Amino acid sequence: MITWVDVVNCEPQASAVPLATQTQILAHAPIELVAESWVGKIDIAHTYYAAHRALLYLQGVSGASGQVESEKVGDVSRTYAITQNTSGDGWSETKWGRELLRLREGCLNCRLPLL
Repeated sequence: MITWVDVVNCEPQASAVPLATQTQILAHAPIELVAESWVGKIDIAHTYYAAHRALLYLQGVSGASGQVESEKVGDVSRTYAITQNTSGDGWSETKWGRELLRLREGCLNCRLPLL
């Protein structure tokens, strides 16, 4: 079982998520990602899921319509590669959603269709 500290260690921006939302995200993780499917990767899958949801929450709160493309502070600037969400599922909207999809590729039970 992960804690919000695990999520913040993965994604420091998650520290800005209110406690009630943190609790909700942590409660949904085991519902969305069933442990039996992820075998030994469940804790990292839950962490990526929670970090993904935290970033989505923060994007909504800030009024942002998507990911930050570039930022500049003083003389320092950086630019991010932005991927478009063409799948409609939202996983490609954050780096942690994309990491969760990558992790899922190495887990056969996560990719099998439900019968």
